[in-house]
Amino acid sequence: MRVRHPLLFGLLPLFVLIVGGLIWIVPRWVSLSRYGHCSQRINKKICSLEKRRPTTISPRLWEECIAWAVTAHCNVCFSEEHASYEAMCQFEEQLDEKLKGDVDLSTIEWIGDRLAETSPHGQQYMKNWREQWKALQEWGKQEENIKQPAVQPTPQPASPPARPA
Repeated sequence: MRVRHPLLFGLLPLFVLIVGGLIWIVPRWVSLSRYGHCSQRINKKICSLEKRRPTTISPRLWEECIAWAVTAHCNVCFSEEHASYEAMCQFEEQLDEKLKGDVDLSTIEWIGDRLAETSPHGQQYMKNWREQWKALQEWGKQEENIKQPAVQPTPQPASPPARPA
């Protein structure tokens, strides 16, 4: 006489579902994790620019510029649907090279230009960002003008006083 194991038949489909789910989830999780780690590394590198402010740029303007670059990076390299992992890694390599030299506002602009090259989404995002970048630079110029009032020349006499005879 044969004994049937109903529990076995109930667990087998459950086991197949769990294994199938893991086969589907694990590669996606690994891909998301890899992408996220790369994005975090880039973000830290951009944030590290705060400590490298050029003396010719006000602390407030430099802080705003770094914030804009971080925001742009996060919005362009949000997921592989926005920018591929390979494009993001290439951007990171080029950023590493760029950051070996001196930094200034052109570095932030380069970051924006380079993010535009990562994907069609990057191009579209940076098209809007460039307008905001121009406005930010104008704001920075105005802020500097407010801080440094125009120096009024001291009045000079038109001609030296005449000598008494």
